[in-house]
Amino acid sequence: MSAGKLSAERWLLLVLCVAAALAVAFMGQIVEPPKVLLGQMLTAITPSLFPTLILSVLAALSGALFFFTTNDNGGTEEPTDWPAIWRGVQLFLCMLFYALAMEPFGFFLSSCITIILVSLLTGNRSVLQIGGLAIIGPSTLYLMATRLLAVSLPELNAVELFYAQTLGL
Repeated sequence: MSAGKLSAERWLLLVLCVAAALAVAFMGQIVEPPKVLLGQMLTAITPSLFPTLILSVLAALSGALFFFTTNDNGGTEEPTDWPAIWRGVQLFLCMLFYALAMEPFGFFLSSCITIILVSLLTGNRSVLQIGGLAIIGPSTLYLMATRLLAVSLPELNAVELFYAQTLGL
């Protein structure tokens, strides 16, 4: 099997596997070490734990799919589905926005905007569903991550103050 004969799906699997493996290998340079105060870490879990777990699973799954799938498409050449490719590009741009907006906008606001964009991208037009997902999801995840797992997430002061006043935290 030559490299030129790989399908687009197998190329994507190969790129994902290599990128995830490299990210795990260089995790020390990607994730900032935890803050230490008086010899103790301020968080119960190291910041690199979840990214390492997720990237390791991504590398393993994409590598397994790459090796266990074949290139055989029955000898027929299927036309390129440009609308699907455009939706994939739009999803990538939404996730890029999410990653770049996390620090300046905080976790809650950037998560709400991203959930709204992805909901609209996937075809959801129910304002009630989109609003519920955009408010309840990030709020619950933020409270679980910060209170149960003791993980620090970037957040705007106004949002943290609202959580503290509303929930008495």
